[in-house]
Amino acid sequence: MDMDMIRTSLGLKPADKQWSVPVKAGKQLSATRVFEAIGHHLYTLYLFSATDIDCIIATSMTFGFLNAAIAPALSMGPALTLLGMIKAAPLMLVQVWGVLLLTEFHNQRHPESTAEDMINKPWRPVPSGRVTTQQVNMLLYLIYPFNILVSSMVGGLVPCLTTSVFAVWYNEFGGAADPFLKGWHNGVGITGFWAGTLEVATGSSIFSGDGTAAVWLAILMAMVTTTSQMQDFRDMDGDAAAGRKTVPLVLGDMTSRVLSALSVLGWTATTCWFWEVSWQQALLPAVAALALVGNLFRDRTRKGDATTWKLWSPWVFSLFLMPFLKHYHFQGSLI
Repeated sequence: MDMDMIRTSLGLKPADKQWSVPVKAGKQLSATRVFEAIGHHLYTLYLFSATDIDCIIATSMTFGFLNAAIAPALSMGPALTLLGMIKAAPLMLVQVWGVLLLTEFHNQRHPESTAEDMINKPWRPVPSGRVTTQQVNMLLYLIYPFNILVSSMVGGLVPCLTTSVFAVWYNEFGGAADPFLKGWHNGVGITGFWAGTLEVATGSSIFSGDGTAAVWLAILMAMVTTTSQMQDFRDMDGDAAAGRKTVPLVLGDMTSRVLSALSVLGWTATTCWFWEVSWQQALLPAVAALALVGNLFRDRTRKGDATTWKLWSPWVFSLFLMPFLKHYHFQGSLI
């Protein structure tokens, strides 16, 4: 489909299909213009992933640091010190950002995604005209060997490959069409990012030792799978108008809320049991879970549902903290 036709139908100007920073013919690039070109392309890559910097990159880095600091409890080698975290941070960032870009390229290269982004996210590279869909396809072919090479060198290869397979299934083979499969894709994809940063930080596989890390991530994967549909409550009107199938629309509003609440409370209890925490250590996730569930039923407006989804991230973070707080409580300072 012609992207200019889509833009014209939406009342927008045709895209500027120029890929690189323009350079006058016959003139050698100065150092300044080289840096300008590099900055231009790095900013383009940033725009691809801008909406997921906080929910994917920031949370993945946080998960990696917190769990690497208690690596012995996960059978993943010695605990990472503060200096070790500083040294590992750039490698963790490159690994997780590379995998994120792969998922973004798959998602944003389709005409229907471009048409939607022209309305909701016109600053993204394709609708804004910074790149064409053909150039996104080229980037997609390049990002695969890049990610495999990076993950082979710094760690996180298995999580990288797993997330990549599910990204292809989700974006290219209808994985997003089924509301229940969508939750599973979210669970595998998100925990794949978390596992990748943890492996880079520790230099060990999540399957090393007695497999505690793998079990911990499996619990988190199931948690995301059965609670990520809470983001769909805020979009029920738009999803219904667009003919999308989501869990709240398929099962009904109240049924979905009850199941979501049971999942939140159930996974909070499961995490407390798995890590054998004291009631003091369980207090924070319990409060976060009750706040999330309480707002889920207290304010069923679309604005209230948006607030509920904002409360989901602090609840997940409280689960992240549980093993860290337990280890710190018994072992003392980790730095």
